[in-house]
Amino acid sequence: MQKLSEAVFCIALRKIIFALWILQNEIMSKKARQSLSQLLKQKTQLPVQDALSVQADVLKYLKARHEGFQVGPWKQKLEDHGIITPDNIFVSYEGDTPEAELEMTPGDLLPVSKAYLAPECFWDVHLPASDVFSAGIILYLMITGCLPWEYNFSNLSDDPEAVVTAIFEARKTIPRCPSFYNDRCDEYLDEIVLKAISTDIEQRYKTPDEFLSALSSGRKAMDMEKHPGSMPLKGKPPKIEKKKGKGFDEVAGMKEIKEMLFHDIILPLNEREIYEKYKVTVPNGLLLYGPPGCGKTFISQKFAEEIDYKFVEVRPSDLASVYVHGTQEKIGQLFKEARENAPSIIFIDEVDAILPNRQGNLYHSYASEVNEFLAQMTECHEDGIFIIAATNRPEKIDPAILRTGRMDKVIYVEPPDFDARIEMFRLCLKDRPVDPDVDLKWLAELSENYVSSDIKFMVNEASRNALKERVNISQEHLKDVIKNTPPSISQNQIGQYEAFRNSRVFV
Repeated sequence: MQKLSEAVFCIALRKIIFALWILQNEIMSKKARQSLSQLLKQKTQLPVQDALSVQADVLKYLKARHEGFQVGPWKQKLEDHGIITPDNIFVSYEGDTPEAELEMTPGDLLPVSKAYLAPECFWDVHLPASDVFSAGIILYLMITGCLPWEYNFSNLSDDPEAVVTAIFEARKTIPRCPSFYNDRCDEYLDEIVLKAISTDIEQRYKTPDEFLSALSSGRKAMDMEKHPGSMPLKGKPPKIEKKKGKGFDEVAGMKEIKEMLFHDIILPLNEREIYEKYKVTVPNGLLLYGPPGCGKTFISQKFAEEIDYKFVEVRPSDLASVYVHGTQEKIGQLFKEARENAPSIIFIDEVDAILPNRQGNLYHSYASEVNEFLAQMTECHEDGIFIIAATNRPEKIDPAILRTGRMDKVIYVEPPDFDARIEMFRLCLKDRPVDPDVDLKWLAELSENYVSSDIKFMVNEASRNALKERVNISQEHLKDVIKNTPPSISQNQIGQYEAFRNSRVFV
């Protein structure tokens, strides 16, 4: 009996030891440092709090990294900085919450890695907000277990342009809210994540610190009605309305463009009878191309105010549809409402995404959408509709858009010149507490190759720094911000746009 008891005891002891060994292995495995991609293969989704903990570490790393990028083009910095993907984020569990580290190394990008790049990166624009986009994709992936957009790279050739085309095509659709995949994701988190991954850089968080603050505070990241392009698809067309403002009086610089718009477009539209007498046709449309942030959207809005036409702004996401031929129906509805509200202006932003070259690697349904848009816009001036299209990638648009009767004018919107930069600083500093000795000409000299959005950003940063000190905005505040803010575009990029202007190879 005693031997039996000892045997039972030994068996029980072995079971306990084995259980402790398994538990220890599980603990060690949990503590083991592994890449986020490896972790997601095991778990698919992370608990929301774990995902937020990892994201906080990622954003803190990026904040510190960006603070080290004082001067110089962001493109070169990014080559040293690397791209944020799940493969270079390493996670370990030392306590109740995971800790994350980034080990980012430069190198050639595989197609799947390009899925984490912000849209502007494909035309060599790299900003802090570009890393925000990549980090937002990471957070979306951790919460949902999938990417916001579905990409199919399997049938593509080795041509990098084919990969880029596939990415832009996929991003025409609107991503689902993270809570669609994970019911533990709150509504506020939906909004924050969608703002971070907005394809429109103007709607995105500008820095990792802004993104981190939104996550920490739990505030609403954005007014969903104000920015419908980041909402789940509701099927409503963009709103046509009359813009109220001072027209060209609020546009700094762009003297040649404003004069051309006045003489070649505004006068023919406003004085149709005299122009018809001379058999001078009314223009149908206008294409604006140039680097991001140079004011293509702004000048279009001010043009609508100047001519007193109703205005509707169309982005790729406004026309996206989950239904077969749904986009074609939306295009038809857009032009129908524009006719009913004539005279009106349809402004097509990112026209390269809406009307890409049909000779590229596109599905048949996508080419059908291009055909529909081209058919609707042909001679639409006869219905009181004027078309303005804007693009940062003129070489990617369908050449048919430039046919007579569609886009009669093609204008290069270049970075502001010296006089325009003076005027921009003057307008941006207007009605702010500014030291009287601030030299606008000197600021304009310091800011060569800076675009409109750069100047607005720098004035806001200088104002914020002055506010912290409770003093007027000084020359020193502005100089420090300019010194620490690289221009959004490089001289090489400007040269590429000027080459398009001179050769017009895309016409």
